[in-house]
Amino acid sequence: MVSPDLRERLRDPAYRDLHLAAVMAMRQVADIPWYDAHFLRFYETAKLYLAAVRPDALECFVDGFAPLRTPPGFTVQEIEGLFGAAELEALRAEVAGLPAAKLRDDEIRTFGRHVVQDHPAFLALQRELTPRVSAWAGQEVEPGYNFLSLYGNSGRCALHMDQPISMYTLDICIDQDVEWPIWFSDVVDWPDSAAMAAFDAADVKARLPFTGYTLQPGKAILFSGSSQWHYRDAMPRPGFCHLLFFHYYPKGCLELVESSNWPRLFDLPELEPLIDIFREAYPEAVGFRPVFG
Repeated sequence: MVSPDLRERLRDPAYRDLHLAAVMAMRQVADIPWYDAHFLRFYETAKLYLAAVRPDALECFVDGFAPLRTPPGFTVQEIEGLFGAAELEALRAEVAGLPAAKLRDDEIRTFGRHVVQDHPAFLALQRELTPRVSAWAGQEVEPGYNFLSLYGNSGRCALHMDQPISMYTLDICIDQDVEWPIWFSDVVDWPDSAAMAAFDAADVKARLPFTGYTLQPGKAILFSGSSQWHYRDAMPRPGFCHLLFFHYYPKGCLELVESSNWPRLFDLPELEPLIDIFREAYPEAVGFRPVFG
C-alpha cells in the first residue's frame, strides 16, 4: 500500500524516474537471511542506486561510512570480574523483580529467549560503563540501546552480523546453569550485495576461523558485532543463561547509522526517493533513535 505522501510525490516526473531507479536497485539486493541486517541492505542498495543516478557521488558516499568500520586490529576483549558478588546479586534481584508483562516473547521461536529492552536500571548502568567501554574499544563510544536476554533451554543464536548502532557490544553474564560458548570470527569487511545473495552460514563457518568464548556469571566480553560474524550453537539441555547486552556506537555517529539522514549528510537529495522506499517497505527500521539519542 503506497502512502498518500508518496503517491503525491510520484506525480512529479523527475521524482518518478528516480523512484523507478530506486525500485530497481532494491530488487537487486535480496532480503538478507540473518537477524539485524536492515542497515547493510539499505547501504548496499544505496550504492547500486547511486551508481545508476549519481556515479560521481558514489566514492564519497562509501568513504563517509569509514567511522562505522571496525579497526582491523580489534579483538574480543575479555573482562573478568566486572561486578563483585554484591553487585551481581543486585542485578539478579533486579531481573527477578521484573513483572511478567515486561518480558517480550516475540523471540521465543527464533532465539529461545524472553527479552526486556532499555530497562531503566540497566540504562543507568550502561551509561555509567561508557568510559570503560571506550577504553576497551580503543575509541570513544556512546551508548545506543540495551536489552536483557533471558535464554531458556531452547536458546540458540544463528550466525549473523549486527547493525552499526550496536557496533560494539558489552555482553555480560548475570546468571546461568550451563556453559554456553559464543563464537566470533576476526574482524572482516561488510559483506556486499553479491556476498549477501550467496550467504550460507555453513560456508562462512567453514571458510573463516572462529574463536569461542565462554562466559561465567560476573564476566563480560566486548566484541564488534557489526564486523565480526558471531553465533551460538543450541544450548545444552536443560539449561538457562541470563545475559545483558549493552550496545555502543562511535561517538558522533548517531545520524550516520540512520538511513533517513543520508540525503542531508551527503548533500544528496537524489537519495530521498530511495529512503521513501525504505520507509514504505521497512517502517520499523527507518527513523530509529535509541533512548540515549
